Amino acid sequence: MQRILLLTALAMVMSTIQAKTIYVATDGNDDAAGTIDAPMATLPAAYKKISNGDTICFRGGTYHVTDEQVMKTDNTYAYVFALEKAGTATKRTCIMGYPGERPIFDFSALQLDGAHRFSAFYLGANYLHLRNFDIVGLPVRIKGHTQSECVSARKGSHCIVENIAMHDGMAIGYYQTAGSDNLVLNCDAYNNYDAYSEGEYGGNVDGFGIHVQKTTETGNVIRYCRAWRNSDDGFDLINNKAPAEFDHCWAFYNGYRPTDDVKNTTTFQSAGDGNGFKAGGYGMSAGTTKCPEVCPQNYVHHCVAYRNKAHGLYSNHHLGGCRWEYNSSWYNRSNYNMVNRKSNEEAVDVPGYGHILKNNVSFTFTDSSKGGHLINCDAAQCTIENNTFAPAETAVTVTADMFVSTDPATLFAPRDADGNLPEMTFLRGKEGSLLAQRQMGWAWVGTDDTAIHTLPDVNHHYDSPFYSLNGIPVPSNALEKGIYIQQGRKFVVK
Repeated sequence: MQRILLLTALAMVMSTIQAKTIYVATDGNDDAAGTIDAPMATLPAAYKKISNGDTICFRGGTYHVTDEQVMKTDNTYAYVFALEKAGTATKRTCIMGYPGERPIFDFSALQLDGAHRFSAFYLGANYLHLRNFDIVGLPVRIKGHTQSECVSARKGSHCIVENIAMHDGMAIGYYQTAGSDNLVLNCDAYNNYDAYSEGEYGGNVDGFGIHVQKTTETGNVIRYCRAWRNSDDGFDLINNKAPAEFDHCWAFYNGYRPTDDVKNTTTFQSAGDGNGFKAGGYGMSAGTTKCPEVCPQNYVHHCVAYRNKAHGLYSNHHLGGCRWEYNSSWYNRSNYNMVNRKSNEEAVDVPGYGHILKNNVSFTFTDSSKGGHLINCDAAQCTIENNTFAPAETAVTVTADMFVSTDPATLFAPRDADGNLPEMTFLRGKEGSLLAQRQMGWAWVGTDDTAIHTLPDVNHHYDSPFYSLNGIPVPSNALEKGIYIQQGRKFVVK
């Protein structure tokens, strides 16, 4: 009966258009047929058997990746799993964990010649879908300023990276330099620290980064993702040339070294930069910059930044304004730092201009070493409405009793089998509080943008387009009392 249920669940996540599925297991054999009863052993061998739009499904367990499995190299990178067989909008090429099981890919044994950066999963084609597995132990083997990447989006568009945990390695979690309309959904990046390439600094290991180089590469979204204890930044958009979006994401404890206990809330040993959300910027060199003619307006909304070593939400010397709406920030060096660069020609910091700040919450302590609410912002050149910190005439003094929870341990809540988080309570405004009355902070649905967007085809089959406020699909016949979103509109069930 259990096997029948699992096979039924697997059928639900496959495309309705018939596609071949190759199975892989830790006790498989690469000479096997690749059926569920005769699985193969490695991804490269299974990849040779699939065509565009097919699926490779991994059973649970740990897969130890070796140098012999590297599928592609160039002068700079070793692309361990080079995924270059495109799918379509209705039949994606999918690499996934078996429903109800959790595969783990361990890359710690990789060595090669010590002269290559590593890309664990390379998105090299359109309409790819990664789903439901862990990436651990990805190393860095080069001295000097370098990096490795767990998921490298360097070519493909319309790809989905879903329910992937990237942790306990030396690499960036998700790193995108090209492609449009890619969705990163329900992923975690944590405990990543490069103590090798530049000594113990670890200054090039972010959780998530979008850095596309064409102004036409739009529509990239990171949604419902968490980044913590990455030795550099949590979420990074430096040198990004097209607008990108961070939606319902959590950044905490970035800029610190990992700990043996991934839920540690008390130990802090400094490492790299440590910003929660770095939403832009092109450097501060006096010469030419990489800024496009029209600077992109990035969108950060319904996000939480807590106790990052540097700034919570940070414009990073951007050459234009970004949108910051319905965010909550606490116990960072500053909670909102809107500093901009004066111009392409002048590498001078100036108070931020062109930013839109609406419905944001800033919570802080009296200790001056932590927490300025809003710094480096020219209010006359920005749109600032209904934040706890500004405009001054409507500001709110935020106290701990306004929140459902201020316990950071709740940030580590486990995801369910589909990658969804339970209802998050950290910095959620209590019902009846001023935060609730004025709909400030990450937990509120906006009047202009619900922040719950229809997902592209991710091989799910839901019987209704209703979503909870956490973005979880709810069948129409299962709606209970509460607030739901359907096609961008709010519905209240009483």
